[in-house]
Amino acid sequence: MTEMEPREDALQSEMDRLLRRSMAAPIPSLPPEFDQRWMNEVRRRSQPSNRYRRNLLTGYGLASVVASAVVMRGQGINWGTTAVMILAPLALAAAIPWAWRIVQKAPRQSVNQI
Repeated sequence: MTEMEPREDALQSEMDRLLRRSMAAPIPSLPPEFDQRWMNEVRRRSQPSNRYRRNLLTGYGLASVVASAVVMRGQGINWGTTAVMILAPLALAAAIPWAWRIVQKAPRQSVNQI
């Protein structure tokens, strides 16, 4: 028998005792409404402020406009075309919520009136 075998046997029996004690312990449980409270807390912490969100979106938009203009000018596209290709989608994005509000406010006709 080598020197390590008695130590390994002692370690093994100690691990077995620890495992048996752990398995005999009662099963832990969470409070009844834990999942609901957890989701509320996660939602509360994950919602950045509107100001932060608006600043982040504005910065991203400006960086993408500048990057697009630089790439287009690098490809030899003139400034007029570059401006139209950048401003047209921005104008469309601004017009969609405006048009949506108009459509929602319009009186609806029922099938019987037609």
